[in-house]
Amino acid sequence: MRFRPVALRAAALGALLALLPPGIATAETPQHGKCPPMAGTTADRTDEWAGCLKVALRLSEAPAVGAEARLDIEIHSTAERSAVDVDVELPAGLAWVDIPDGLRSRTVASSVPVHAGRLHRAEGRGDTGRDRPWRLSGTVRATGSGPAQIRAVATSAVDGGAQADADAESVFLTVGDRRSSFGIAAKEVHAAAPTAKGATRAHARLSHRPAGPVHTAAGAQGAAGTACVTGTWGYTDHTGTARISANAQVRAYDTDEKGPHELLASGLTGADGRYLLCFDNADEAGGGQEVYVQFATENAHWVIRNGRTKTSYRFATPVAPEAATGSTVDLGAFQPADASLMRGVEAFDTVGAGWNWKPGACWDARDATCRRALINWAPDSTDGTYYSLRDNSVHLAAEDPDSNILVLHELGHGLMDDVYEDDFPPAPNCSPHYIHRASSEGCAWTEGLATWFGATVLDDPTFRWPDGRTRDLEGPTWGTPDWDNGDTVEGRVLGAMIDLGDGANEPGDTCTENPAGPMWSTFLDHVSDTFRQFWAQRASDGYDVGPSALGCLHHNTIDYRS
Repeated sequence: MRFRPVALRAAALGALLALLPPGIATAETPQHGKCPPMAGTTADRTDEWAGCLKVALRLSEAPAVGAEARLDIEIHSTAERSAVDVDVELPAGLAWVDIPDGLRSRTVASSVPVHAGRLHRAEGRGDTGRDRPWRLSGTVRATGSGPAQIRAVATSAVDGGAQADADAESVFLTVGDRRSSFGIAAKEVHAAAPTAKGATRAHARLSHRPAGPVHTAAGAQGAAGTACVTGTWGYTDHTGTARISANAQVRAYDTDEKGPHELLASGLTGADGRYLLCFDNADEAGGGQEVYVQFATENAHWVIRNGRTKTSYRFATPVAPEAATGSTVDLGAFQPADASLMRGVEAFDTVGAGWNWKPGACWDARDATCRRALINWAPDSTDGTYYSLRDNSVHLAAEDPDSNILVLHELGHGLMDDVYEDDFPPAPNCSPHYIHRASSEGCAWTEGLATWFGATVLDDPTFRWPDGRTRDLEGPTWGTPDWDNGDTVEGRVLGAMIDLGDGANEPGDTCTENPAGPMWSTFLDHVSDTFRQFWAQRASDGYDVGPSALGCLHHNTIDYRS
C-alpha cells in the first residue's frame, strides 16, 4: 500500500530541493487565456477531447444502396471568434452527391480496413464563434453495403494561435442492399476469415511475452486418444499490414448437434500468434470430434470489451474436417471477417505491448493480486476518449485504435490509478489540456506520465492522433515556438522523462537510463501529486538527481537547480 506523503509537499520538499545543485532561475511561464470548455466533462474521468470546439453531425436517414440522405454539419466554439478547418470523411461505400458549400472534395487512398480502400473527403475553412455556429449541408449516396462511418474533424486556432483545438464527431450506419440502419450491430460471436497466406507478421515494435500459461484440456500433443488443432490468429492494422495477435484467448469446441457445443480445450495464442490445442478425440457417437476454434479479445490481465454488453469480442472459425486420433489439423491463419472489428483486435494487441514493456507479474509490480485492465470499445463507439475513475476502465471512441499511443495513453491513466491504489492525483485546470500548453502541476504530471508510458512502449517520441495530426514530443526545448515552459506543461514533463530514459541523445540531452529502472521504481513506490514531488521522491530513493539529470530537465525548460 502506498500513502500520499502530505508532509513532503511543503517545507520538507522545499528543503530537499534546496540541497540540489544551484543553477539559473526558472524562466517565467507565459500564461495564455483559455476559452471556456464545452459543458459535459465530469471530475470522475480524464477526458482527452474536452475543449472549445464541438462538432455535431446529423444524417437524415440511413440510406440503402442507391439511396441518398442529407448530411448536416454544425460546428460550435466557445471562443468569441475562431477560424476552423473542417474535414468530412466518407468511406468507400458512400459518395458525395452534393458537397457542402465552400468545401472542396478529393478521394484519397486509406489503409484503415473499415474504409475499404479509400476515403471521399470534403475539406475547407470557415468561421465560428460563441454565438455564431458554422452550419454546412450536403447529400450523400450509399454505393455499397456494409458498415460505414461518416466522420467530421474540426481544428481551430484559439486566441490568435495560442492554442490548437480540435473536435471530431461520427455517424455510424450499416448499409444494406434493401434496408439500412444506424449503428453497427454487435453479435455474440463474429465470424473469423482466413488471412492471405504469408501475410501475417509481428509488429516491428510490439514484442510479445506470455500473459499467462497456455492450458489444454487433454495434455500434450500425441497423448493416447487425442487429436490437436493448430493455427494462427491475427488482424489487419490501421496501416493495412496483417499482424499476429499474441496472448488472445483461444478455445476449441465440439459441434454437438444434440446439445450445447462442448468446450474441448482452451489456452492463449503464443508470441507468434499461434496456438496448439489438444483434446480427447472420442465423441458420443464413437467417431472423432468435429471442431471449430473461437478467439476472444481477452485474457486474465486485459480485455477489449463492448462497453454496452461488457463482453469481449469473439470470433469463430468454420468447423474443421474430423481429425483422426493422434493427428494435428492446421486450420491456418485467421482474422476477423468484419473489417469494422479489426480496430478492436489492434487495440488488444496495443494494450499487450504495454503489458510486454512493464516490469513485474501485474500492471502494478507491487501487487499480489493483479487488477485487470478494462478497455471499452465498439466499432460505433462515441463514448471516448477518457479513463473513468469511477469504474476503473478506459473508454475509446471507434477510431481511437488507429492511434497506438492514444490507446496506451489512456492505459497509462489506468496504470497510475492502479499503482496509486485509486488515489489518483488532483489535476486542476485540466479541461481542456494541451501537450504544449501550461495547465497545472497536477495536470502536467498525470497527463505527461500517461503519454510518456505510451511513447516509451512504442519507442516513438511522437504523438499521432487518429485523424493523422502529429506532434513531436522530444525535440522542443527553450525557445521552441508555440510551447509554454516549465513543469505545468505536460509536454515538458514527458519530454524530460523521455530524455532521461532514451539513448537517442540530442544536444542538451546527456542522460541515458533504463526507463523501467529508477523512474519506474520511484513511480511504483510513492504517490506523487506532481512531477516536482516525484523528483524529490526520486532523490529520497537514492537515484540520480545530479547535474546531468537536472540538465536534462533544464533542456525541457524544467529548472529544479535553484
